[in-house]
Amino acid sequence: MLESNIVEQLKSVFENLDKKITLEILNSDHEKTNELISMVGDIAKTSNMIDVKKSEVSSKIPTLRVLKENDFTGISFKGIPGGHEFSSLILAILNSAGLGKLPDQGIINRIKKIKGSHNLRTVISLSCENCPEVVQALNIVALYNENITHEMIDGEYIQEEIEKLKIKGVPSVLSGEKLLSSGKTQ
Repeated sequence: MLESNIVEQLKSVFENLDKKITLEILNSDHEKTNELISMVGDIAKTSNMIDVKKSEVSSKIPTLRVLKENDFTGISFKGIPGGHEFSSLILAILNSAGLGKLPDQGIINRIKKIKGSHNLRTVISLSCENCPEVVQALNIVALYNENITHEMIDGEYIQEEIEKLKIKGVPSVLSGEKLLSSGKTQ
């Protein structure tokens, strides 16, 4: 699925991985699940520190979770993270291993102090240029606070929920059923 030049670039991007990253694919009968399996398989071929695991957990939508050393990082992708979100997946792998685009220690300390349990979801469109910034920032939050999870959701797969929640723009950030933010914000 991935072009050979992308695979070669990823080999150099992942050459410094020193922690085992597992891309866990949830069990799904969705017609596009094989597309996700193919993409993730191609990514795993770029480093011996990345592997793929099929989960017993079921999902209606093609879904993958990022694990570090067999522990869930709090980061998941519902849909196929292609287009602009491909970089979000690559950064999730790097950041999970402590590499990549990481915040300074002051921001990390603030993230760790966030109280309560939060399951954040960001509804995106693969053509949205602003969505990856939000997805990547919330993925960082999930990495540094074990009480927070973040899930990128390709809106193409959840049209009924989008209508129910009256989502009008992307990125739209939700906590549970509560819409926190919709569209580009400053």
